[in-house]
Amino acid sequence: MTACFALRPARRRDALPIAEVQVAAWRSAYRDFLSDALIDRMSVSDREKAWARILDGFAESGRGACFVAECEGRVTGFLSVGDQRDEDLRAAFPGEITALYVAPPDQRLGIGSALMAAGARELRAQGHEAAALWVLSENAGARGFYEALGGEKAAERIDNRPEGGMNELAYGWGSLSDLAARA
Repeated sequence: MTACFALRPARRRDALPIAEVQVAAWRSAYRDFLSDALIDRMSVSDREKAWARILDGFAESGRGACFVAECEGRVTGFLSVGDQRDEDLRAAFPGEITALYVAPPDQRLGIGSALMAAGARELRAQGHEAAALWVLSENAGARGFYEALGGEKAAERIDNRPEGGMNELAYGWGSLSDLAARA
């Protein structure tokens, strides 16, 4: 399968397709290492409302951005970026890649790499030369993807709740130049 996609800044009306991609990606990627209850609780309706608020916030503040990948008018993936929210990472990685999801049938076509490059360029335009993101420790596929793009392990969060939780690794890019230069 060949990639047919174009990137563009997300608009508020993209909240629904962004939510659909996110929920589909969660259900596909995380089913093996997150509880069914947590996965099943995630709804397109709730995510759509959250993304509408996020997109409105980006528009109002001018801080942060979201990009979508489209193929024949269908959103196939998205990425959002902004100022680093994690206090422990802020000094070394002032920018943050807050979300990256590609619809399961559209994965491994270069969409994620193209979105990461667009996000790196946007972060640089907002004055950030370094950025990090969080990924579930168990998500070997995503970890391999970020490592292939030059991300290096920067931090770890262990969730010790008795009912189980989400352990995460932060991947960081000390310089966004190479990531931004990707096609």
